[in-house]
Amino acid sequence: MRSPVLLTEALVKSVKPETGEYVIRDLQCPGLILRVQPSGTKSWIMRVQQNGKSRRITIGNIAKVGVLEARGRAHAILAADTPTPPTYENVPPAITFAKLADDFLKTKEGIYKPTTIEALEVYLNTQLLPAFGNTAINRLTTPDIANWFHTYSQTRPGGANQALGHLTTILAFARQVGHLSYDAPNPCAPIRKNRRLARGRLLTSAQIKTLGVALDQAPPQHAQAADAIRLILLTGCRSGEILRLKWSEVKSDRLSLTSTKTGPRDVMLAPAAVELLGKRQRTSNRVHVFPSSLDPTCPVHRITSAWVYIRTQANLPKDIRLHDLRHTYASHAIMRGESVAMAGQLLGHARTISTQRYSHLDGQHLINAAERVSKVVAGLLGQGL
Repeated sequence: MRSPVLLTEALVKSVKPETGEYVIRDLQCPGLILRVQPSGTKSWIMRVQQNGKSRRITIGNIAKVGVLEARGRAHAILAADTPTPPTYENVPPAITFAKLADDFLKTKEGIYKPTTIEALEVYLNTQLLPAFGNTAINRLTTPDIANWFHTYSQTRPGGANQALGHLTTILAFARQVGHLSYDAPNPCAPIRKNRRLARGRLLTSAQIKTLGVALDQAPPQHAQAADAIRLILLTGCRSGEILRLKWSEVKSDRLSLTSTKTGPRDVMLAPAAVELLGKRQRTSNRVHVFPSSLDPTCPVHRITSAWVYIRTQANLPKDIRLHDLRHTYASHAIMRGESVAMAGQLLGHARTISTQRYSHLDGQHLINAAERVSKVVAGLLGQGL
């Protein structure tokens, strides 16, 4: 059986017929299948389970139905096959989703970071409230949510995933505070999030060396940013964690970060990082390790322009982001023998699955690993390499 792939218009057009009929399953939408016949005819079909039996539904020929439309119809089929929540004819509508969202935001004031609240409000104001604001929360149905989710997914699949997550969280809050019964069905549960391709690039060992040279040669106006970039690489911290760093959080052998994406955490410091911070501390009388040049009482807000300059001087590809330094730290930790779980601890991840997205491997490291494995296997086979 062929492994599922992320079907695209280009891929659908490129697949060739074979002597026998075969199918390709879509990685993003469970049950959606591209059928390729020996004649060259390509069509969409959908397989669903109904009453314990597999049922096949024909969606249409690819000449008339594109990938996005096929996924839309597939989502609609999945939603229609989802058991309908019981209707409570004698139960009045609950509060509207708009009122629930307002209650949720008030509850989270002082708990969520202002930036988190701000991001949540963007999804509420642009997506969730226009779609569901006037709907009673005990009248939200899976088909309605699935239809909204797929429409949004056509333009921003990642944004749709985020918005669906917020919707799920807010409805869970409704159960916690009694606006919905504890056993009320979750209408978001049957909806599968969009499959996202891993982002990020790994800097090879050679690229790290050229970056080091560029950091050493950074002009005075970018010297502070160069130190921040170097510290990101040495610690695996997020850029925001380093740029907001206070001297009160810098200890002799660690950073005791008081505010991160996953809560307070300690970051152990290698000798090179200790030396860098020591040099900065000897010439600093500010609260922040990297103070703003516009207002020294505040931290520097961003170093994007400095990164672009230094990246260019290091002759690195333009698509390498500042956040990729974090990818690089994790990947090189794994290449040096650390487990994914340990790399996750170093990065401050709450879940191992988050770290797995960073586990890129240097091409030369893969070559060396392949050679080592081949020698072991050859020895077991009684052969010499």
